[in-house]
Amino acid sequence: MALANLPVPTADADLASAFAVLGQKWNGILLHTLATRPARFGELHTAIGSISSKMLAARLRELVDAGLVTHAQLPPGPATYTLTADGRALLPSLEQIRHWWQQRTPATATDPR
Repeated sequence: MALANLPVPTADADLASAFAVLGQKWNGILLHTLATRPARFGELHTAIGSISSKMLAARLRELVDAGLVTHAQLPPGPATYTLTADGRALLPSLEQIRHWWQQRTPATATDPR
């Protein structure tokens, strides 16, 4: 069958919406980093290492706006970021992506960050 005779593919709107948030560089890493416990801005910056403070603030704002992370001022001390239930629901998918990458990438591959 000729390619011209095939129906034109259409993008899945829900998947496109999900990747508008999850496809942003660092967002998946931030979600995975928050999987074990809430963290302060500085802790996240240290954990990721190669992200600028400006980019980290922007990405955290996106994740808060998307309802995946909360930002709370807990006395005493600085504000912390915590996964919401929706953010936690993504963790199995992030683990599957990590596992997929490990299976297809040689052990000597460099870190894409």
